[in-house]
Formats: sequence, structure tokens, C-alpha cells
Amino acid sequence: MKKRKWSKIFLILYVICVLSYTAARIILKEYGYFYYDFFEKGKMLLLLIGAVYIWCIGVGNLKRYKMRYPGRSITGGCILLGIFTVVSVGFFGNYFVRTMSMWETSAYQPVEEREEKAEETEESKTQEQRGVYETVEDAYQYLYDEVLSLSYSSSSSQYNAKGNFYAVLETGMGTYEGQENVPYTIEVVDDRISDDGESYMFNFYKIYETAEGDITDFGLRYLVNKYTGKITAEEVPWGN
Repeated sequence: MKKRKWSKIFLILYVICVLSYTAARIILKEYGYFYYDFFEKGKMLLLLIGAVYIWCIGVGNLKRYKMRYPGRSITGGCILLGIFTVVSVGFFGNYFVRTMSMWETSAYQPVEEREEKAEETEESKTQEQRGVYETVEDAYQYLYDEVLSLSYSSSSSQYNAKGNFYAVLETGMGTYEGQENVPYTIEVVDDRISDDGESYMFNFYKIYETAEGDITDFGLRYLVNKYTGKITAEEVPWGN
């Protein structure tokens, strides 16, 4: 009777602990402070205590049964208790391994911080899908910063009458086929999107304003991958 009395007292205390844990979890989560690691460990501790209690009750019942009925077999009870033990050890062992592997992960985070990190991750994935350089202006600025700025100290972004983007890198007076003091302009013009849809294409022009009209010298064509930022230079197919 004494053992049963202590068993009942333990069971009552255990139920009180479970109810207190549940209430604290609900209240703190409602106020925005959900200490995930603390509550996760608390839950596992309660489950572990419950499993040990059930195991002890099972062993005690088998002993009492064997003492009361010495001639009867307790093989079935031992098998059930063994299965329960194996399952419990596997469950808690798996939790221990996962906990050790996540040891360096931040533990105590309010709900707002967890949601903010989730939003940042989602935004990062969306940005990767859209491209690092989503607009032609962004792609050109990257091209200028990485390549063109090495040769030209300034860049003026503009749009033509059709609304197409281009940038003026340099204006001045030069010599063209023996003619001196010929005005010229160096421009980089947005051409189009590459056939695979992954790169912006920019053509490099040097335009001379001669007496016979504008003469264009074609330079390189630059491709800027809008997902990786890789820059590739090639000859303009129709250039001279």
C-alpha cells in the first residue's frame, strides 16, 4: 500500500508539472517570447520522466505477478517491456543526437526574431529567383564598376527617344582618318537580353561626328549575367 501511495503522489505531481508546463508555454508564446530550446528540453524531460515511471511500474508489476503466481510465465510481459524500452531509448537517443548536431544554433529567440529570420530567408530565395541584377541599370552599373571604370572616370546614364538605356563614358575631340579636331562620343548602349534569357547585352561604340556624317567604330559587346554577375566580352558580329 505504501508503494502505491507514493506512486499516486508522484502521478499527481507529474500531472501538475505537465499542466504548469503547458500553461507557461501558451502564456509566453501569446506575449511573443517563445523560448523554443527551453520548452523543447522541458518537454523531453517530462517525457523522459514519464517513460521511466512507466518502466518502473512495469518492472514492479512483473515482480509482484511472479511472486503471486510462481508457476506462471512472464515472458509476454517481459517482451512488451523490452519493446517499450527499445522504443524509448531510440526516441530519446535520436533527440540527443539531433541536439548535439544543432549545438551551435541560437537557442533562445523571441517569436519576432524567428519570423524575421524566416522572412529574410524567403526574401533571399526570391531575390535569387529574380536575379541579382534585376534591371538593366543595375547590370550596367555593375559592368561600369568592375570593368569600364578602369578606363573611364565618369559615366552618365541616359535614355534615347525610344526610352532605351545608354551611358556616355567620354566626349572630346580626336582624329579620324587624317581629320583633326573631330568631335567624338564613347557610349555603351543596351542592346537586348541574350538568347538564353540570362544576360544583359551592352554594345560599346565610339561615334565620330565628321563632315560626312556620324561614323561609328564598334568596340566590344559585354554580357552581364543577371544571376551570377559574370561578365563576358566578345566582338560585335557586325563591327568593323
